[in-house]
Amino acid sequence: VTLIDQQVPQGLPGWSPGQLRVLGWLCLASVVVTLVAMVAVFFSGGEESSLAGRISDWMGTLASLLGCYLLLRFKAFLEQRFAAGGLTAPTYLIILTSLTSEALHWIWGDALFASFDWRSLLYFAVLVLMGAGTVWLGVVLLRVKEPYPVVRVVAWLELVGGIMAASVILLVLSFIPLLAGTVATALVFFRGAAELAGREAA
Repeated sequence: VTLIDQQVPQGLPGWSPGQLRVLGWLCLASVVVTLVAMVAVFFSGGEESSLAGRISDWMGTLASLLGCYLLLRFKAFLEQRFAAGGLTAPTYLIILTSLTSEALHWIWGDALFASFDWRSLLYFAVLVLMGAGTVWLGVVLLRVKEPYPVVRVVAWLELVGGIMAASVILLVLSFIPLLAGTVATALVFFRGAAELAGREAA
């Protein structure tokens, strides 16, 4: 009991159980938004000018922006709770490539997939970099010392999803482990909230 108690911080300045719970629910909300965007793509039939196409575009962008914010908060929490290092570079690589891919999609739209030219090549190169950044993040997360068990789950899901995304061939299927990773990230925040609430009650 003493050893376990020593591993739990007396407090996390700047964090509260309520804040961590909100972050957990935002992770789950981002999963829902992403799924809505994917369903809208199916019903749009590839027509971005249709209502379903516009919903897909806006939901996809919202999910991307929310994902970037949650990744930053996840990084900050792990750094403070577990003294995790090495998260900065892969985190910002993922954010940069995610925002770049969204910008390219809004600028060129269907032209990215109409024919294979320098625009589509640039777009897929950005996606490969994003996948590589996700793999990098997964590797770094595996090196975090004595984390919650669910952090390891996040690490492996990011690693698998990143490899699939970087391959381009399996890009479409990479959403499965990556969405599962977002759900696992929510569990990290909920675990942190419960831990912090327990310490405050004691």
